[in-house]
Amino acid sequence: MSNRRTHSSIDRLPPDLQETLRRMIIDNEFPYDFSGDTEGKPKYEDLVDYCRQQGHKISKSAIGRFGKRMRTLAKMKDAGVVVREVMGDLTGEKASQTQQACAEMITAHIISVAADNDNLSPKQLRDLACTARDCMAISIKSSEYVSKQLEEKAKAAAEKISDLTKNKQIDQETLMAIRQQVYGIIE
Repeated sequence: MSNRRTHSSIDRLPPDLQETLRRMIIDNEFPYDFSGDTEGKPKYEDLVDYCRQQGHKISKSAIGRFGKRMRTLAKMKDAGVVVREVMGDLTGEKASQTQQACAEMITAHIISVAADNDNLSPKQLRDLACTARDCMAISIKSSEYVSKQLEEKAKAAAEKISDLTKNKQIDQETLMAIRQQVYGIIE
């Protein structure tokens, strides 16, 4: 098993400098006080140079690990935005199926992030595991809810058919055929 870092040199930087580095990596924007070439996207060398300009010595590998971590978190935030957009105009009828699909999609993304990133801290791994557990619980409860709703609809349909047949003098064989073919109810 690989040796995981719990604290990087980036974590010891002032919060405003960390935020500037995050913006340079995620938003591809140079800070206003950057002295150097600001053409294109910031490279890891640019981040190292900026830290040096601010009086902090940071290695390129530390910037690389930080960049990987920030891009992973940005992907997870983007997935959250997509989920909120999908759930925005959701009807009550399709809520549980959509909820289940979203939970399964997020779980798959979490597993992908954990598999692709060997530099996650123990706290980050715990948070990912808890989120995956919660998503799977949502998916299971959603499946149970859908099954229960289908069972209740089938029971209500069977009762309605029984009530109708009492008044219309339909024989039991015809009633059984209606239940099996039309409503999918098998007793």
